[in-house]
Amino acid sequence: MSIDIKRRSLKKRNSGGAKSYEGDSFVQNFEKRGAREIIIIDAAGKPVRSTVSQRRTYMYAAQLQPLAKMSRNVVRDLDPANDVTFLRIRSDSHEVHMSLNPEFIVVVIQKLKIRKH
Repeated sequence: MSIDIKRRSLKKRNSGGAKSYEGDSFVQNFEKRGAREIIIIDAAGKPVRSTVSQRRTYMYAAQLQPLAKMSRNVVRDLDPANDVTFLRIRSDSHEVHMSLNPEFIVVVIQKLKIRKH
């Protein structure tokens, strides 16, 4: 059985008011490393910038921002001198990297390569 995986580009086309990420060095830097989706969330949990649809962006922001708060609280409960700066979540098909900062959260989602056994 052969599985064909097509790579989807992060570059959005400028159609009907959509933001164009052509030539955006921030997006290109992550794209070179295999990133599929990039979302930046502010301290209030509101998405500031994203390379995915608005619906998907708000879905991720609504679920990941509380997770970041909970992980920070757990670490601080264990040791008040420590803080969470990076969170990595991995499933069978995707990997979510979250860089946590008091002012914003950068979320990078990668699709994992399927390994043949």
